[in-house]
This record gives sequence, C-alpha cells and structure tokens, in this order.
Amino acid sequence: MEAIDPIGHHELLLVIVQLTLLLLVARVLSEAFSSIGQPAVVGELLAGVVLGPSLLGLVVPSVYESVFAVSESQFHLLEIISWIGLIMLLVVTGLETDIDLIVSKGRTAVILSLGGIVVPFSTGFALGWVLPAPFIAAPDQRLVFSLFIATAMSISAIPVIAKVLIELGAIRRDIGQLILAAGMVDDTIGWILLATVAGLARTGVVDLSSALTTVLSVLVFLGLAFVVGRPLVAGAIRWVDNVLGSDTALLSTLMIFALAAGAITQYLGLEAILGAFVVGVLVGQVKRFTYQLRHAFETITLSIFAPLFFAIAGLRMDLVALADPAVLGVGLVVLAVACFGKFAGIMGVSGLAGLSRWEGVTIGGGMNARGAMEIIVATIGLGLGILTTNMYSIIVMVAIATSLMAPAIMRWSIPKIEMREEERTRLEREQYLQESFVNSLTRILLPTQGGADTQYAARLIGSLIRTLDVELDLLCVNPADESRRTRERAGFPGWLRPGHYARGGDESSETVPTPTGSDEIGRVFSRVETRLGEQDRQPRRLTRRTDASVSNAILEEVNVGYDLVVLGERSLGGYPGEPLYSETVDRVVQRTPCPAMVVSTPYSMDRVPDRIDEPIRRILLPTVGTLSSRHAAELAFTIAAEESALVEVVHVVDRPQSNDQFAADPNLSSEIEVGGRIVDREAELGRQLGAKVVTTVAVSDDPGAKLVEIARRNGTDVIVMGSNTRPISGRAFLGPNVEHVIQNAPCPVAVLSSL
Repeated sequence: MEAIDPIGHHELLLVIVQLTLLLLVARVLSEAFSSIGQPAVVGELLAGVVLGPSLLGLVVPSVYESVFAVSESQFHLLEIISWIGLIMLLVVTGLETDIDLIVSKGRTAVILSLGGIVVPFSTGFALGWVLPAPFIAAPDQRLVFSLFIATAMSISAIPVIAKVLIELGAIRRDIGQLILAAGMVDDTIGWILLATVAGLARTGVVDLSSALTTVLSVLVFLGLAFVVGRPLVAGAIRWVDNVLGSDTALLSTLMIFALAAGAITQYLGLEAILGAFVVGVLVGQVKRFTYQLRHAFETITLSIFAPLFFAIAGLRMDLVALADPAVLGVGLVVLAVACFGKFAGIMGVSGLAGLSRWEGVTIGGGMNARGAMEIIVATIGLGLGILTTNMYSIIVMVAIATSLMAPAIMRWSIPKIEMREEERTRLEREQYLQESFVNSLTRILLPTQGGADTQYAARLIGSLIRTLDVELDLLCVNPADESRRTRERAGFPGWLRPGHYARGGDESSETVPTPTGSDEIGRVFSRVETRLGEQDRQPRRLTRRTDASVSNAILEEVNVGYDLVVLGERSLGGYPGEPLYSETVDRVVQRTPCPAMVVSTPYSMDRVPDRIDEPIRRILLPTVGTLSSRHAAELAFTIAAEESALVEVVHVVDRPQSNDQFAADPNLSSEIEVGGRIVDREAELGRQLGAKVVTTVAVSDDPGAKLVEIARRNGTDVIVMGSNTRPISGRAFLGPNVEHVIQNAPCPVAVLSSL
C-alpha cells in the first residue's frame, strides 16, 4: 500500500485562513449582538453571510474568490470542522436534556411535534404543487418536488434552538425541555420523510421498505442506547475516573462515545447528530461527569466549534441570486408559507396539549428555526437533481431567515410565560445540586482497622451514599514493623497513645489488633461492610503495606483523587494544647487535600458493639452559618432522610462574659434574631432534602457545654458538626467549642472539616 500524500501546503494554508476569518467574524458579531441584548447565535449565522458571496463577494470579490470560492474538496475540509462543531453542540444539548422530564411530558411533546409536522408538510406540499415550472429541476416529477418541499418545511433546527435556549438561560425550564423534546420527535419524523422522498427521487417509486427500515433503525438504536448503552457509558465513565482520574480523560471519553455513536447512526442513515445527542443524554445521567466538566465542555463548544459551525452554514447563503425579482418573490412566498405552517401547526395543537398562548408562541418560534438542518436537506435535494440552483438559494435563505427570527421571538415570549411552582421547585433543587457538597461526592476513602469508631463511621457513610452514585474504597494499612511500639508510634485509628487515657479516666478501652494475615484483614473489611448496609455497589478493598508512617500511606492514597476521607477515631486529648486524636489522624486531617470527616464514639461501643446498629432517631446539628456548617448540614439531612430521623438544628449565641457582677445583662436580641435566620435557612434546606427538622436558638457563655447539655437532655443519637481546621502548634485545631463537644458528648460525634 502506497503512503497517502499529506494535504498540500496551499490547501492547509487556505483552510487555516478560512477558519481564522470565520471564527474572528463570528465571535466579533456574536459579542456585538450580545451587547445589544440579542442572542449571539444571530451574529454567528450572519458571519457566514458577511464572508460569503452576499457581502464579501460583492464588495471585495478578489478576496472572496481567493479565500472562499474554492473547489468542492477544499470546502469539504471546512464541512468536516462544521460537523465536529455540530456533533459537539448536540452533545451539549444532550447533557442539558432532562430525559425524565421529557418522558413525563411525552404526550405533550408528541402532540406538538405532530402539529409541527402535519401542517407544515401539508402547506409545503401545496406550495410545491403550484410553484412555477422554472423552479423545478425536473418538471415531470412535480410529485417528488412537492414532497421534497413539504419535507423541507417540516424540519426544525435543534442546534439553533438549543444554542438560543442556552443563551437565554431557558434550556432547563419546562418550556425549553418541551421544545427540545418536540423538536427531536419532529426531526426524527422529518429524517424518515427525507429518506422516503430521497428513495422516491432515486427510483421514481415510493420506497416504503426504506421508510420502514428507517423507522425500525431509529427504534432499535434508541432501545439499545438506553438498555445497553446506559450501563456501558456509566461504567466507562466511572472506570476512567477511578483509573485515570483526570478531567481531560473524561472529556476525551465523552467525545469518543459521541463520535462512535454518530458513526453508528450515520451508517444507519439516521444522521450523526442523533447518536451525539443520545450520548449527551446518557453521559448527563452519570454523576461522575460533574457540573464542572459539563461547563468545561460547553465552554469549548460554544466559544470555538459552535461559532464555526454556524458561520460555515451562513457561507452557503447567496443573496445575489435573490436579486432577481422573480426569485425574490418566490422566496418571500416560500418564507411566508414556512413560517405560517409551523406557527399554525403548533398554535393549533397547543390548546389540545394544555399549553398557554405564550407557550404556544414560544414553541412555534423555536421550532420555526430551520438552520443547518434545512441547509443539509437543500444540499441533498440539489445533489439528487430535485432542486434548481435558484430554489436551493431560496431554501437556504428560508433556513437563515427563520433561524434569525427564532431568537427574537423566544426572547420576547419566554419572559411572559409564568413559572409554575412545581417548575420553580425543580429549578431551585437543580441549582442546589450544582452547588451541593454531598452531590459533588464521587469517591470516598474510609481507612480502617476494624474498630468501633470506624464501624460507626461506616454506618453513617452507608446511609449517606445509599441513594448517591458514589464509589467507596476501604483501606487497610499495615506497617512493615509489626511490634506494638511501632504500631503505637504510627498512631493507628482506634489506638490510645502511651501515657494518655480515655475520656472519663477509663484506662481499659479495647485496643484493636493490627491485622496481619489475609484472613484477619478480610474479617476487618467484613465488619465494616456489614455496617454499610445494603448498597448497589460493594466497596473496593484496598490493602497497603508501608515502611513509612501510616498517615503517609493514607495521604498517598487520598492524593489519587478522593472527594472525602472518613476516619474513625475517638478523642485522646484531655489537657490544654494536647491533640484530640492520634498522630495518624491528626496528620491526615491537617494535610489531606480533600475534606475530612472524623467520627468518634463513646468507649462503651467497643464493649457493646450492638450499640452501633441502634436506630438513629435524632441528630443534633450545631450551626454557625458558615460554609463548613452548610456542608455538615447536607450530610446530616441526607443521613436523616435515609434513617427517617429528626434533625435538631441548633445555634448557640455566645453570651459575652463580664467580671462585673452588677453589670446589666447585655442585649442579645439582634444576635438571637440572626441565629434564628441561620437555623431557618438550614431547616429549609433540610426540608428540601426530605428530612424532618426542628430548630433551636440558645444563649450560653459556654456554647460547647450548652451543646453537650442539649444532646444529653434530648437523647441525641449522633452529633454532626462542621468546622475549619486551624493548624496550631503542629496539630489540627477545630476550635474550643467543637473540641469540647468531641471530648464530652454522650453520643457519637462526626466532625466535617471541608475548608
């Protein structure tokens, strides 16, 4: 096989110059239109018109002819870039598509799509039947021509609609999702019609078998995508995140799936955009593909590839051909029929679909955009000999004009659509999920030696992740030197350091032997896994042997890429300046690159392990209104919703101390009012997450002692707190109130250090 010659120097230079000019003009015009309150996509579409034969070809014909009036093979290089942009734009659309919402509105979407197909198809067919013969490439095939015009009038431009909805911030609204759903059904039917008409043009007879094959291909592809593709995509994303753990690897995986699916649908004659859209939908349902990754992909697409796609589509527009009065007159008639057909079809069924007038106007305006989809249809018609050059220019003009009309109509009508309470609640929850600490968790590390503290930590983590798509890894670290002294210096979780005593002066706490053999390590893992309860996925078991400190081994593992490390460890400190925890836990909390949660239990749980499994009926949640308190609140509410527990949100106002016994009590009404707002805000979040919540605002000159008192009085089962780690004298200091609670609470305490 002979080596393929590389692209020529001039051809490569030309395509680079073309892309430079297209992107430059598209971005300049998009920013200009954005600055006057118009969607950027309008400027991007006009960029191609400006650089095409309509303007540059008239004003500076020599420049146009040398740069853009090129051979078909040269222009195909631009088309490849355009298709990559189109595929990426459809992936973005899929990522923003709520498939559950669309399914819930499936009946409405089908009604709208039928209205958006039947009426435009009928009016388009009638138009094709009466158009003058000079506009028909083969006057003896008027039936084929009329069917083709009808099909062209029925198409909508999902990429244009999606871009406008994204720019208007309406793609997540019910109306945006409904437009996308109806548009996808609309286009699917449109492509089936196109396949049928194309078959008719090639053979001269209606090819029903081709139409049936297309319908069957769509159904089979969608069925396999959601039955087989969904777990395949989810598994691949999780594997890449676990093994490679980089954003670039995840973004590459997304594009590989999109291109592969696009190749499959293109092979089936369904167009590559369908496969790309479906991949976007599937990946959008995988929690591992975070909001930050979506935003990164969307930024790349909307800033580079989408502008190029729209600008290249505009290059096909030739206003010169419309200078002929006859061509212009027919063009205006075709444009009027196209707009009337879509609006009449959508408005005619919007009432039947239970939509308001403004919703009908918005959907009609959106689905009226034809964009590149109609340009593709026109190109196919020209290649099949169905359209004349003039008719091709008219259809391209309609595609551009309707795409320019859609943003203005939707910008005008969307603000007039009243947001329902159900929709407002959904959008607020989506906003919370984007910013949520708990929802951002994808990987959690739980180091363990099998003690009661770690087992109770597993109990809490099990309730936390049961409804989340989270990978949990259990880690057991063994030092190379198995002597007790070495193990104690290493500071394993669950061990007392020499010379220190348990809370309350109890010196007889149970120590957990360091597991050495595989059987013992297996039993350690089993004890922890039992406390996790039923989970969709079993945790991974990781065993590490180290010659260095245990903390180094844990930190090395954390650095692989975890979102939370959970440590089970009781308080050891009892003297001022002494660390609360063992050297291992203290060092991990200080140096971990991710949030850390330390769970401490009373020593009685060592002696009576069954207490670990006692129901969690009441959770105490101290809060001071900081971000770390909010993160701890999310943990508490998520656990409470799973355990059907009551969360008591408490804010303690710190009463200023005074040495003057005759001084009047300070007026703390403003502080109490602020505390009330703090607990009410957290309580609202708890109710959104499905937890039962009560609130308390107390005043004390010793907030830590007050929290312990409340926990004892109300029979609290576990305390969940947020705190910031502050390095003091080489140890992690969580604040005097937090440390007092950890040392004196009558129940387990979980402290989250997330900042």
